[in-house]
Amino acid sequence: MLSFNLENNVEKIDTKWIEKKYQKEVDKIWNDVVNKTAAGSNMTGWLNLKEIYCPEEVQAMKAKANEWTKAGIKDIVVIGIGGSYIGVKAAIDMIKCGDETGPRMIYVHNMNSNYMLSIMQKLEGKKFGIIVISKSGTTLEPAIGFRLFRNLLEKNVGSDNSKKLIVAVTDEQKGTLHDFAKAKGYTMFRIPNTIGGRYSTLTPVGLFAMASSGIDIEKVLNGAKHAINDLNNTSLSQNTAYQYACCRHYLHTSKHIQVENFITYDPFMYMICQQWQQLFGESEGKDFKAMYPTYSLFTTDLHALGQYLQQGTRNFMETTLMVKKPNKDMKLVIEDNDDGLKYLNGKTLDSLTKKAFEGTIKAHTEKGKVNNFIIEISEADEFHYGYLFMWLSYAAMMSGYLLKINPFNQPGVEDYKSNMFALLGRNK
Repeated sequence: MLSFNLENNVEKIDTKWIEKKYQKEVDKIWNDVVNKTAAGSNMTGWLNLKEIYCPEEVQAMKAKANEWTKAGIKDIVVIGIGGSYIGVKAAIDMIKCGDETGPRMIYVHNMNSNYMLSIMQKLEGKKFGIIVISKSGTTLEPAIGFRLFRNLLEKNVGSDNSKKLIVAVTDEQKGTLHDFAKAKGYTMFRIPNTIGGRYSTLTPVGLFAMASSGIDIEKVLNGAKHAINDLNNTSLSQNTAYQYACCRHYLHTSKHIQVENFITYDPFMYMICQQWQQLFGESEGKDFKAMYPTYSLFTTDLHALGQYLQQGTRNFMETTLMVKKPNKDMKLVIEDNDDGLKYLNGKTLDSLTKKAFEGTIKAHTEKGKVNNFIIEISEADEFHYGYLFMWLSYAAMMSGYLLKINPFNQPGVEDYKSNMFALLGRNK
């Protein structure tokens, strides 16, 4: 299912050491979360499966996705930013693994003119679906994107016909997008008030787009359910998400590690790295604390960053996400040695990747003296996405609380927004 391996760390941290150093603190934090006395604990609805799993809502999302399939929708524009975009694409990329059956998912997450207009030109004259994801509807990037693509769709198919092709995922009671969608008669799905953006992927924020792409969202939720069952205990001998949080905290606060490099060897898992970055970056980066979260795609980036990672400044740690069984694989059949590759005859592409991984871990740990941790999931499927996302969410929450900050707010983000709106002349 999911395992966390901490055997390749230079500091020789093991589970017994973690228990001795952190168990009491972790117990207290969890007790405060459960009793709603921890900072931001009103935003922990994602810990409750009843909050994220509403059977009627799941069936409604599946029915709407099926309606679009029957209508022959071949393109779906997903409009959102931050947690309203990253988790959606991370899940679909990981689970579908390049499978192009079903509609083409087009993500609008930037208001750059070149980017936006190039997408609009490709959809000129076409019938397409729109999923707009925004709790308030006032965040500038999705608001601009929704206006432009809504107008394009109305021009292409007519105002009345467009209503069935637009779904708003937004606040269930109020807000600019909620009010507009209600007035227009669009289908709406809720963003729970107790779940913030980066923790919301397993709500309609991510689930409707997943269902629309052909993913079985019941299996995703089943993975999340298993993770909640496994992680709703504080024993550091069992809770691997909390083990990971404690290792990060110790290396940052006691060993002055300033950067964590999150690594995947699969390009279809690259967006998972971005989701990890947002979870930890937005949850921890407050009060001038926390490690800087960055990520790499190996083996590609080993040919750009490998030298630095091996012999550069020793101010970082590494965490690698691996998949035990790939969705696809092939065995090499090499009968000649014209290109010097006959020694690889009979080996699979996945086995080559695994050997590159083993060699890198050995080099970075033994000679590079970098602390390495390994997260391994059995497969890259619906169940394991649900499990992995929940596991990372538990880890990010605990890691934030260990730093004594609120892991569920992002007050610093408002600074750039205030400046931008003032420069644009928006009235308060």
